[in-house]
Amino acid sequence: MIKSTFLARLFFLFVAGTVSAQTEVPERQSEFTATTENGGLRFVPQNPPLGQVAGAPAAFYTHYWEFGDGGFSFEEKPWRAYEKPGTYNALLSSTAHYDDDKKPPKKMFKQVLASAGAPGRPGMGDVFPDEDKTIAVKTHRQPAAGEELICVVSYRNKSSYTTDGRLHLFFNEKKFPTTHFAFLEARTHYNEQSEAPYSQVEPSTIPYWSAIEAGFSATGASSPPEYTVFLPSANDLIQNARKAYRDETVWRFASLAPGEKRNLFVSLQGTANMLRDTSAFIHLLGVLAPFDPAIAPDSFTVEIEIVSSHDPNAIAVSDNRVGYRGITGKKLDYQVRFQNNGEGPAKKVEVTISMPKGLNLGRMRPLDWYPKCPVCLPSRPPGSCLDTATTDAGLVFTFRDIYLPGSRQKGLTDYDSTKGFVRYRIEADEDMPKLPFQSQAAIVFDKNPPVLTNFSKTSFKTGISPGLKVGYGFAPDSLGDGYFFLGASLSPYKSWRLYPQVELLTGLKGRTALPEFLTIIPADTTKLMGDIDTLTSQEILRTGNRGFVSVEVPLLLRKNFTNFFGVGIGGSARVFFNNGEDRTRVTTIGTPYRLTDIGGFIHYEKFGTPTTTVEETVQDVSDTSIRFAVFADLTLGSVRAGPNLGIRAGSLLGERAQAFVQVALEYKF
Repeated sequence: MIKSTFLARLFFLFVAGTVSAQTEVPERQSEFTATTENGGLRFVPQNPPLGQVAGAPAAFYTHYWEFGDGGFSFEEKPWRAYEKPGTYNALLSSTAHYDDDKKPPKKMFKQVLASAGAPGRPGMGDVFPDEDKTIAVKTHRQPAAGEELICVVSYRNKSSYTTDGRLHLFFNEKKFPTTHFAFLEARTHYNEQSEAPYSQVEPSTIPYWSAIEAGFSATGASSPPEYTVFLPSANDLIQNARKAYRDETVWRFASLAPGEKRNLFVSLQGTANMLRDTSAFIHLLGVLAPFDPAIAPDSFTVEIEIVSSHDPNAIAVSDNRVGYRGITGKKLDYQVRFQNNGEGPAKKVEVTISMPKGLNLGRMRPLDWYPKCPVCLPSRPPGSCLDTATTDAGLVFTFRDIYLPGSRQKGLTDYDSTKGFVRYRIEADEDMPKLPFQSQAAIVFDKNPPVLTNFSKTSFKTGISPGLKVGYGFAPDSLGDGYFFLGASLSPYKSWRLYPQVELLTGLKGRTALPEFLTIIPADTTKLMGDIDTLTSQEILRTGNRGFVSVEVPLLLRKNFTNFFGVGIGGSARVFFNNGEDRTRVTTIGTPYRLTDIGGFIHYEKFGTPTTTVEETVQDVSDTSIRFAVFADLTLGSVRAGPNLGIRAGSLLGERAQAFVQVALEYKF
């Protein structure tokens, strides 16, 4: 029996361990192969299987490669020929789209062996948008919380002089309350050296002939060896960037020859704080600062969108938090990205965007879009154009008669050509509700079912509304025996929901007479002694006056049902600093009595003239008391911002409850 029990337990542990091992999901890893082809290497990704998001377009991968020699590619299966033979540390980072796995595949480093001298060696790659820029930055995907973001920083020398200099990368904008990135590493291939941020010092002189050749005017009456030349200041670019960004990384480069182009790769780690700014535009800034003052510095800003998942169809907004007071006329920039993931080109793309209440559709204007085409006009002949319209639901942008390739189209070589976007600017109305608002886009490629994007969400920063109050308080049965008060209130600015309000009120009541109270103490004849005696009686009259200074702290919850009507309930603590005086007047009357015998009866009778004395005393009174109260109030007028009238009724608590009413005029800023 014991043996059977032991075997059963052993079998149970074996099964449990096997099931546990089978349920553990290993971390996904992107692999790749590099095989010799035409004197170079053909790189082919080997990605883990995708988990299709239900209802989404077909899941797919995009790829980013570094070849270990300063070159890079966004192709799926790039071919690379190396200038020098040797071993190179290549990298693949794959991004899954419409994938239901929470984490992207881990990037893969692998050493590859390359020969040299292959014909048709491709260029190093760059991300320059035009011929004028000398620095450009591009990310390998949109950033997400907890994920690595790789930045390609390309810089070049378009002058006739070899130069040293510094390269700056700025991240984590100060306008956001939290940081989005932490610096991981930089992969350099041209001996760039990391440096701590420093105060840029701009050289002030350059050789004369260098200045003439660079197209600048020398100053001075003669031709000394050097002249002062005024160029755009790298210091200004750097200092302005430091005002806008929290973090900065710097590299020093050397011997950048005329016409030479270089690439540097930076990895940033997305923080968990990034989640709160999902669907917001953020920026990275690169600055090229040559040491040769004949070469102008340059900067490049890349705009990226924080995402919760890697969906190529998305909407983003420039501000995901706005101020209450600055919303009127506030210009918000929206951008809708889309990608044709079909097997053939799309001829028509319709983007319908839901618009929240309070954004002025009449003040919308498109800023930029792709595919590039003119705006549709009634008189324009047929052809590619962008049509804009408004409906009850919002905005509609329609790209007509265009050619947008599909990402699965045969023979496609330019993957970016399958992507498009529309960017527009819209203003907020004055009466926009101070509530979080959001937009969503529905994208239709030709006659296919619509693809829904994420929601772009914008909320309001906490705004404080101070107010000034002046009013009169009284008991319901004694309107004339009240007090005046002055104070301040503090509440959220233009609240549209249930909100708290705290106040500080100082009351003042001048001294008023107290009711008179008369006490009569008659003479006590039982105390007569002897044949003749004098007894006294007293009249005590008590009166005085009272006033107070009070400090009251009400705390209440309020609700504004319209712009002109609101109610609230709350309680308060009120401290009374009472002051005044007590007056006492004592009138003493001395009456003589004598013993008499009338018909055998002995008794006392009054005789003579009574004497009267009066004594008055005055005593100052000062004491402190505290009373608690509950109340409800009604507010009429400009209840969110501006002048309003408030009526508050409640009861002072205690052994003897006392009703009160307060009427106040308030101005909320």
